[in-house]
Amino acid sequence: MTAGLATRPQRRTTRRTSYRKGWGWWSATAVVLLPALIPPITLGWQVVSDGAVSTVPIGRLVELMLGTLALSVAVTATALAIGIGTAWLTTRTNLRGRRAWSILVALPLVIPSYMAALTIIGATGPGGLIDSWFGIEIPTPYGFTGAWLALSVFLAPMAHLIVTPSLRGIDPATEEAALGLGASQTRAFFTVTLPQLRPALVSAGLMIGLYTISDFGAVSLLRFDTFTRAIYTLYAGQIDRRPAATLSVVLMVLALVILLIERRTRSRASYTASSSRRARRDIELGTAGRTLGQGLLGTYVAFSLLMPAMVLGYWLVRGIGAGNEVTGLWSEVGRSLSVSVAAALLAVVAAFPMAMVTTWRRAKASALVDTSVWAAYSLPHITVGVAFVAFALQYMRPLYQTVALLLIAYMGMFLAQAVGPIQDALARSSPDLEDASRGLGRSWTQTLRRVTLPITTPGLLAGAALVFLSVMKELPATLLLRPNGFETLAIRIWSSTGEGFYTRASAASLALIAVSIVPLLVMTRRDLST
Repeated sequence: MTAGLATRPQRRTTRRTSYRKGWGWWSATAVVLLPALIPPITLGWQVVSDGAVSTVPIGRLVELMLGTLALSVAVTATALAIGIGTAWLTTRTNLRGRRAWSILVALPLVIPSYMAALTIIGATGPGGLIDSWFGIEIPTPYGFTGAWLALSVFLAPMAHLIVTPSLRGIDPATEEAALGLGASQTRAFFTVTLPQLRPALVSAGLMIGLYTISDFGAVSLLRFDTFTRAIYTLYAGQIDRRPAATLSVVLMVLALVILLIERRTRSRASYTASSSRRARRDIELGTAGRTLGQGLLGTYVAFSLLMPAMVLGYWLVRGIGAGNEVTGLWSEVGRSLSVSVAAALLAVVAAFPMAMVTTWRRAKASALVDTSVWAAYSLPHITVGVAFVAFALQYMRPLYQTVALLLIAYMGMFLAQAVGPIQDALARSSPDLEDASRGLGRSWTQTLRRVTLPITTPGLLAGAALVFLSVMKELPATLLLRPNGFETLAIRIWSSTGEGFYTRASAASLALIAVSIVPLLVMTRRDLST
C-alpha cells in the first residue's frame, strides 16, 4: 500500500481465533463506523425532506455530469497508459537504474492536484517560467485541457504502483509459451500479459476515476466546471444551500455507481498470482530501445518532478527578490502537522476493531462493514464536507467550525486507508499464535497486548502514514469545515494561487513537499521491494 492509495487486501477465508468474536469488538466497530455513514445519510435526508431536487435545473445537471464524466474517462485512460508504460520499462526490461527510475516515477504522488495546477499556471502564460527563460509565451491551458493534463500526469503514479507488483507476479511460463509459438514481444504483451493485468488495471482505474470526479483543486484553479467546483460555488456564494446539497447527492451517487461497477468487474476476474520461483529473463532492448526508454522515463520525470520544483523555486526566488515577504508559514506547517498526526492516530485506533471483525471470518455482517468503509472512501471529499456542515448545524452545533469536527470528518473519509493495512497484517498472520496464547491461560487483554498488537504493528504504522499523507494534502473538506482563521498548508496554497500571490503559494508548496516526501519515499521503497 502506498500513500494516496487504498487497495483491498487479499484476505484468507479461514476461520480466525474465537476471542475476536466478542460483542465488544462489534460495538466498537459500530461506533467508529458512524462518521463514515454521516455523509450519505445526512445528504440523502436533506434532499428528500427539503425537496431540494427541484432547485437545480436539469440542463445544469446534465452539463456538469457530461463534463465530469468526460474528464474522468480522459484522465483515467491517459494515466493508465503512462502507468503501464513506466511499470513495464522499470520491471521487464534491461534498462539501467530501473529501481531508481521506479522510485522517481512514483514520487509525484506526493504532489496534490492543486499544486499540479499551480505548476501549469506558473510555467505558462505571460511572465511564466517558459516565457521568462526561453522567451516563448505559451497560453495557460485553462479549462478541460489544463485539468486533463494536470490530473493525468500527476495521477499516473497510482497506476504505476498498482501495476508493478502485478507485472512481477505473472508466471513467466505463459509469456515464454507465447514467444515459443512464434508470437512477437508486442503480440505476447497484448494477448498474454495485458489480460492478466486486468484486476490491477481495474483497481488502478477505480482509484484514478474516483479521484478525478472528486477533485476540487485542479478544476477550480484551472477553471473547468465539474460537480465539485459547482458545489463549492453554490455553497460559498448562496444563502440557500439546498442546490449544493442536491449536487453533492448526485456526485455521491455517481461515485457509488463507479464503485459498484468495479466490484462486479472484480468478481468476474479471477486471475491467480504465480507461485513459481523461476527467475524471469529481462527483455533485451537494443541501443535504440534503451535510449527511447530512458528518454520516455526522463521526460515524464522532468514534467512531473523537475518542472514543479523549478516553477515553485522560480516564483519563490522571484517574489523574494521583488520584496514579497513569506510570513506565517511555520504556524501553517504546525497546524498541518498537528491535524495530520491527530487524524492518523484517531484513524488507526478506530480501524483496529473494524479490522478484527472483518478478518475473523467471511460473514454477511463483516462484508457489510467492509463495503461501508470502502463506499465511504469513494465519496468525493467536498460532498463529505457539505454533509458534515449540515449535520453539525442541525445536530451538533457546538462542534461547528471546530478542529474536533474536522478530525471526525477526516476519520470518516480516510478510515479505509487505515483499515486496509491492518487487515492485511492480520490476514498474513497465523491464528494459531492467538489461540496458543489463550490456551496458555492468557486473558484476552494480554493476548491483545502481547500477540495481536505486535503482529499488526507494521499495518498500524502503514495505515497511520497513509492517513497522515492524505490529510496533509486534503483541501475541499478542510475549506468547508475548518475553524475561522485555521489555515493549513493546503489552504494557503489554494487561496494564494487564486489571489495571484504565487510567492506565498510556492513557499507553502515546497514546505508541503518537504514534510510529505520522507514518509512517501520510505513507503514507496518498501512497496517496490516486495
